[in-house]
Amino acid sequence: MEKLYIRELNPNDYARVVEIYNSNRQFLLNHLGVEVVDEEFISEEAVTMKNVGFRSCVIVSEETQTVQGVLDYKPDDEVYLSLLMLSAELQGRGIGKEIYALFESKMMKEKRASIRIDVVCDYPENVVPFWEKLGFVENENITLEWGDKKSKAVVMRKKL
Repeated sequence: MEKLYIRELNPNDYARVVEIYNSNRQFLLNHLGVEVVDEEFISEEAVTMKNVGFRSCVIVSEETQTVQGVLDYKPDDEVYLSLLMLSAELQGRGIGKEIYALFESKMMKEKRASIRIDVVCDYPENVVPFWEKLGFVENENITLEWGDKKSKAVVMRKKL
């Protein structure tokens, strides 16, 4: 398994992050209601997230120093993990589990109590089973808004 690490997003990463988002077309359609995003979207999203207390990060290959995915979270006693996305060509290889384990370990070292995720579940290919395998439990049903798109979602939590 390739060695990966998490670091803060910077403007030099925007072009690669656009590629990662756009490689996940179903995600874009189901979460944002669009087929593609551009660097302006990523830049605006990074500023918006920072302004409300989130940390926007990238997942980087230690060997090649290439960005493999993105991760956004809000640190608090209960950490809110709002996004964990890998480039589509890397999915299905266990890398998502590896990145989540790295993230969870970091949160435990920071003495966080739990992690919350909101999972859009109103389409067949949703990722609820992925999170259940990682120990998350469904708590409540909600409606999420991202841009002009409203989606049915489930709040899932895991105690650390």
